[in-house]
Amino acid sequence: MTDIIAFNAANAKEALRFGQDLFLAADLTKGNLSEREYKSARAMDLLAARTRGMDAYMNRHKLDAVLFPGAMGAAIAAKAGYPSVMVPCGLVSGVDGKDTPDYPLGVTFAGRAWSEHKLLRLAYAYEQASNMRRAPPGLPALEAV
Repeated sequence: MTDIIAFNAANAKEALRFGQDLFLAADLTKGNLSEREYKSARAMDLLAARTRGMDAYMNRHKLDAVLFPGAMGAAIAAKAGYPSVMVPCGLVSGVDGKDTPDYPLGVTFAGRAWSEHKLLRLAYAYEQASNMRRAPPGLPALEAV
């Protein structure tokens, strides 16, 4: 961490678009996840994302998985310690009202611990039914072998 901080400081113009407050704070820790602050933050993540989040929602609605737009569900599932899988759902253009090239958009399937088999089946079925997987724009077509 010290080497990264020193490199960033020496190359601030190229390396520090958003500063390095998180690196500096991390460098002050033991780095072994034993600090009270880490344990408290982790307990809050589990309570908010797992117990009161994913588990409560899935129990209430009797769900095997939750479908999120984009990658939002991956962070919630990760904080809960749960798996997720993202698949394409289309192409989007225009950012902040500006004309931009098309870029891929996906959906995230998230589930409970050890539910990877269900998530993969759901994601595969969605992908087959939606037929939304496309090569990125501008990529040369693959020739048949």
